[in-house]
Amino acid sequence: MTAPPAPAKDIRFIEAVERSRSEICMYTVRKNDIVDNTVKIPMRMIQEFGCADGLIGIVQYDSLTRLADRHTTDNGNIYAHGPISYGVPGPKPIREIFEGIPHNLVIKTPKYAYQKEYRIIGSRPVECRLLPDENHPGCKIEKYDHAELDLSSSLADFSRKVSVASLEEARDGLVLDLPHQA
Repeated sequence: MTAPPAPAKDIRFIEAVERSRSEICMYTVRKNDIVDNTVKIPMRMIQEFGCADGLIGIVQYDSLTRLADRHTTDNGNIYAHGPISYGVPGPKPIREIFEGIPHNLVIKTPKYAYQKEYRIIGSRPVECRLLPDENHPGCKIEKYDHAELDLSSSLADFSRKVSVASLEEARDGLVLDLPHQA
């Protein structure tokens, strides 16, 4: 018995994939998440961001957004940045999604609200290939090339790194001690 033929792809989808922009996705800690200068990071986020054996970068939000704003220009390295909006998109964003217009890159459905994502979208496209999904025969997954974002400034003044292995375990997550603010 042979597998059914793969469904025809919408050419606009393929064009949108080929124009894909590089993205940096980050988990956002809000003030109401902080208790006694600590925050609990859900294990689900550690697993989904693939950093269980790595580092967590802590960046001061206001400083990062000011730096990103300076690079969000016609000739800048950043196309867009900001917290993700979790909601059902209206008719205009839905139309843009199907037309491949990238203004909808900071919208996700409410089922992903637990991610509390902040996203930086680079202005230069990255190479994208569609590869067979070994876990789902007949389906394809997107594989993106590496991209670097040059902010021509050091993040060292307002960031630090913490080893995930050094964090204290808590129910369904890890406890991260935050730096004291002056």
